[in-house]
Amino acid sequence: MNIKLYVWMGVMIVVLILAPLVRKMHQKNALEAQDFVVAGFAMGGAIALSKVGIKVIIDTKLQTELDWDGTVALCISCALGIYFSFKEVIKLF
Repeated sequence: MNIKLYVWMGVMIVVLILAPLVRKMHQKNALEAQDFVVAGFAMGGAIALSKVGIKVIIDTKLQTELDWDGTVALCISCALGIYFSFKEVIKLF
């Protein structure tokens, strides 16, 4: 199996356990199933974007094909996508 899948499964198990407990402690309403589906897709997207960002930073051939401005734009896009994905997961808590 792919390591990305293990990371995603581990994070989702932690979120599935902690989110209801934290919401109960703060006396908030229970979560719906669609909230967990959105969080799952958001975490999967964050993991995929981090893989793309690492590939852009490490691979010099890709950097030369993208030029400087394309490399910077892709890194910024990956960072923003990861930020918004984590922001969506934090909404569960």
